[in-house]
Amino acid sequence: MNSVGYLPRIALPLLVFSFVSNAAILVNPLFMMQVLDRVVPSGNVATLLLLAVVALSVLLLQAFVEWGRDLALARLSRWGEREGSAFAVQALKGSEGAQLTIDRVARFRQFISGQPAVIVLGLPWLPLFIAVLWGLHSSFLVLLIVMTGLLWISRWGARSFGDAADRGAVHCAEQERVTLVNAKDFARRLGVAGIEFNLLQRFLRMQTQRHSFEAQGDPARLGQISFASLLRSSGQVAAMGLGALLVTQNLMSAGGMIAASLILNRTYSTIEGGLTHWSTLKEGWNDYLALKVMGHNDQTTTIEVAELEGRLRAEGLIVPRGGGAPPILDRVSFSLRPGECLAIVGGAGAGKTTLLHALSGVKPATIGSVFLDESEIRGVPQNVLYRQSGYLPQLAELVPGTLAENIACFEHDLESDRVIDAAKMAGVHGLISALPEAYSTDLNNAPHLLSAGQRQRIALARALYNRPRYLFLDEPNALLDSEGERILARILQRLKAQGTTVVMVLHRSGLMGLCDKILRLEQGRMVDFGPRVEVLARISSRGREISLPLLESSLQDLRDWVEGQFLRESDAELSHKAQLVAMELFRILLTNGDADRSRAVALALRFLNDNEIEMTLSEENGSNVNEKMRRLQVLLEGPRRQKTPLKPEEVALQSVAKMTDRLEVNADAGMTVCIAALSDGLGGRRFAGKAH
Repeated sequence: MNSVGYLPRIALPLLVFSFVSNAAILVNPLFMMQVLDRVVPSGNVATLLLLAVVALSVLLLQAFVEWGRDLALARLSRWGEREGSAFAVQALKGSEGAQLTIDRVARFRQFISGQPAVIVLGLPWLPLFIAVLWGLHSSFLVLLIVMTGLLWISRWGARSFGDAADRGAVHCAEQERVTLVNAKDFARRLGVAGIEFNLLQRFLRMQTQRHSFEAQGDPARLGQISFASLLRSSGQVAAMGLGALLVTQNLMSAGGMIAASLILNRTYSTIEGGLTHWSTLKEGWNDYLALKVMGHNDQTTTIEVAELEGRLRAEGLIVPRGGGAPPILDRVSFSLRPGECLAIVGGAGAGKTTLLHALSGVKPATIGSVFLDESEIRGVPQNVLYRQSGYLPQLAELVPGTLAENIACFEHDLESDRVIDAAKMAGVHGLISALPEAYSTDLNNAPHLLSAGQRQRIALARALYNRPRYLFLDEPNALLDSEGERILARILQRLKAQGTTVVMVLHRSGLMGLCDKILRLEQGRMVDFGPRVEVLARISSRGREISLPLLESSLQDLRDWVEGQFLRESDAELSHKAQLVAMELFRILLTNGDADRSRAVALALRFLNDNEIEMTLSEENGSNVNEKMRRLQVLLEGPRRQKTPLKPEEVALQSVAKMTDRLEVNADAGMTVCIAALSDGLGGRRFAGKAH
């Protein structure tokens, strides 16, 4: 049970304090009554002095009790917040629910340490004042009921006419806050300067809208405040008038009139405070119940996990997308031995990062299980997961603080030797040492000191700080240059030799040679998994096809697609040549056809072996390229090939022919097909064409 569950035990002493404080309020009315009824008629100074001493003593006691009450509430609020927040952080493991609970604890602390808690402690003693009023004369109680009823009606009316406007103003204020915070942040992250200006303009529009809502609600809100003030003042006048009437009819003494007026005012103030803070009282009570239930329901126990060896197993991982759409991950299962390196590959939106999140525990899969050795990852304590695994996101960020604190994940007692070892392992020790303040460089003072690639490498040092048994990397070479990629490759090779299990999401092929296994995803499904050589062979052996509209704007998509078919670093030259050939053939088809109709081209790429590919571009309905094909073939193979000038389109075809090992162009009225064979060599060995 958390600390909130102990609050009822503390309530009794506080109620005793409240009783003394509220009972002492009766001193002034009783003193006035005794002075007017006894001292003034008799002129007895001794009685006056005695009454004054008693009254001052009670008031001194009241002041001391209220000081003790407020001191106890202040200490209680801090204790409750400290214990409740610690409970939330440890029991909920830093999840989103932990932040919500911490916010609830902070709000409950404000309730305890503020005026609402004093009102709550005073409400149980309200019957005491009502009984005194009844004892003085029942008409004062009737007046109190009338004043309370009018106050409630005025507040109900104000809520009815102004509640919608108040909700709109609150919503706009929250939107203003979020927009203002995001303006600078998004401009920095997205690299779009205009977004900051547009968001600031949106902030001003939201502010104007909030002012409009506030103006709509002002008449009802301010009217209720004015009416409450009028009612309070009128009540005092009515109480004095009622008392005077009773005095003239010998139903009450002059002292009783003054006492009744003061007690009525005090009782009405307590009731008015309760109605004014009613929503706060309800919110505080709901917070108390929620925190109390959370404490009773928590049955978290610490699970002891032995030192992990590095085995990783996924079983039936499913992450639904919602809305009836196919899942982001669909039944992914595989296993790795300690020290193995896995590359997760696939197209955009295939679910690669989602799978990495599930494997690392950053965001476990909704369905299915991930096992570190024999421990299901949801049951591994957070501190064990922190010590045994490292995670590097695709776009790493550093937290404001020193570089040493960032590398050590802000551990309270960071170890300098471990920080330096992690930096050396990540290859950033020289970079950090060259800074004026080295590891003490404070990012609060220099938030833009480091480039994106440098932040990525320091974040890698952070992932290596605990010498993890598991390392999860999301496109670790995306922001690195060739030198940084070579350093990263050496780091990963060393980690593998030490038995660290490495899982990487890869788009660039520079690190593919380090991987023992490859897992390929398509639309959330694992379509291939196995040793690197076998998976690459299967990828290379199967045909790949894409269809694009025959437009100038499709050239970049064509180039990106061809580049994506080559996964090995050693294929860089062949990939570049294939991109150039595909783009030139695409342009030739584009410029030799009917421009008035919608056209599309299909491209198929096939690996003949490790060093040779064959590309086929085809367009239905043919084109008028046949004459140019026949002319170019004659010019290239005839004796006058060096003397006859070529047209620009023919020059492009000649360039393609030189880059390819074989180029075939078949054009007729129904279909145009271009077939190009390429290899790592210089090409240009064969050219063939047919024109019908």
